[in-house]
Amino acid sequence: MHRRRPRPLPKNQMPCHSDKAPIYHMTARVAFKKRKVVHERVVWVVSVFESPHDIRKYDYKTMSRLEQELYGKNAKSEKHIMIREILTKKFISNSTLTLDEHKQQNQAKV
Repeated sequence: MHRRRPRPLPKNQMPCHSDKAPIYHMTARVAFKKRKVVHERVVWVVSVFESPHDIRKYDYKTMSRLEQELYGKNAKSEKHIMIREILTKKFISNSTLTLDEHKQQNQAKV
């Protein structure tokens, strides 16, 4: 019995994941100030950005979720969250956008 091989896709339809941004599930150690006392917690983060600086600067959804989780909805003081370090990082999937497109997308919201 002869098996048929699937025909390869044309060059312009070939799926390429190399330029797409990887999505990571991470645990991070964060610090925040509440009533003049600095607290530290370990939280989960899902993002395409790997460094604490990039998450804080470009990932608006993650930072707003952390503000809501750590401060609550009724907090009136200024909300400062510092991501100290990334503890664990696990690859989930590839995004449909590149890393630069994610940065441009999030800069438009600010």
